[in-house]
Amino acid sequence: MKDLIRSLTIPSGPSGYELPIKNDIRQIVTPFIDECYEDILGNLYAVKNAKSSSSDKTVMLVAHMDEPALSVIDMDDHGFLRIAPLGPLRPSALVGARVVFARTGRRGIVGADHGIALKDLEFAHLFIDIGVSNPTDANNYAQIGDAATFAYGFDEIGDHMIVGHALDNRVGCALLIDALQHAQSEYTIVGVFSAQQAVGSRGAKVAAHRIHPNVSLVLDVSPTGDTPKSENSALELGQGAGIKVLDASMVVAPKWRDSLIEAAKTAHARYQMDVSPHTTSDAGAIFLTQDGIPTCGLSIPARYLFTPSQMVHLDDVTSAQQILSSWLSRLG
Repeated sequence: MKDLIRSLTIPSGPSGYELPIKNDIRQIVTPFIDECYEDILGNLYAVKNAKSSSSDKTVMLVAHMDEPALSVIDMDDHGFLRIAPLGPLRPSALVGARVVFARTGRRGIVGADHGIALKDLEFAHLFIDIGVSNPTDANNYAQIGDAATFAYGFDEIGDHMIVGHALDNRVGCALLIDALQHAQSEYTIVGVFSAQQAVGSRGAKVAAHRIHPNVSLVLDVSPTGDTPKSENSALELGQGAGIKVLDASMVVAPKWRDSLIEAAKTAHARYQMDVSPHTTSDAGAIFLTQDGIPTCGLSIPARYLFTPSQMVHLDDVTSAQQILSSWLSRLG
C-alpha cells in the first residue's frame, strides 16, 4: 500500500485538471475491474460486478483525486504570476512553497510582496516566480487560468509515518484501488475517483446523481487534534481509521455508522470516531442528491492538511483497508 500511495502522489491533479492523476489511476485499475468510463465533469468510474449475477444493488465508493491548487489570474511586466486559490489554502502556508504547473510541467516558487507581515498576508500579496523576466517568456510556461500544485516528494519518517503534498486524498484513492482489486460483495461496486472536490464537491454531486446507489461510502482524510494547541478533535495518528459521525455538511445515519463499527469489530481493526464539525467531504454532496442517498465515511487521520507536508500513519491506512473489506463483505 505504501508504494501505491507513493506512486499516486507523483501526478499533478488540480481541481478541474485531474487528467494526469486520472490517467495513472485508470491504468492501474483496468486489469481487475469489469468496466471503466468517465463523465463530462471528469469523474472516473470503475465498476466491479457483484458476486451474484442476479444482484440489483449498488454500493458507490468515492475518493476524490483532485488537490488544492493555485490558479493564475494575472501576470506583471516582469513575468511574475498573480494567483488565486483553487481550494482551501492559506496564504501564510504558501510563502516559499515550490509548485508545478499541471499543463506544462514548469516549476516555480511562491513569493510575497515585500514588507507584508506573515499574519497580514492575503492572496493579493502572493505571486509565483517561474524564473523569467518578462510576460512573453512567462507565457511559454504558464497562462492565465493555468493551475499549479505543490511540487514536493514523498517521504517516510520513522517506521510508520509518511509525508507528502497530496496525501489528501491520494490515500483515499489508494484505498479505493485496493478495494476494487481485492474486495468481494453481494453489491455491484462502483468506485468513483471524483473531480473538483476541493472547490465544492462538484464531481461527487454529478456521480451520485448518475449512479444513485443504494448506499455510498466516502474515503478521505480528516484533521487530527494531536498536535500542540490544535483544534479540538479526538482523532490521533496511529489509533485507527476514523468512522465518520458528522462533518459540516452532514450527520451519518446511525444504521450506517454502526455498520462500519461492526465491520471494524469483525475485522479486529482499530478505529476512532470522526467528529469534524468544521470540515467537509464529498459525503455531504452525495447525501443530499435527489431524494437522499444513505452515505457514510471512513477517514484517515492526517496532520498539516492544506500544506506541502501532510502526515499520515500507515497503521491507520491498514485499519481502513481492513474495515472497508469487512464492510463490503457484510453488505447484503
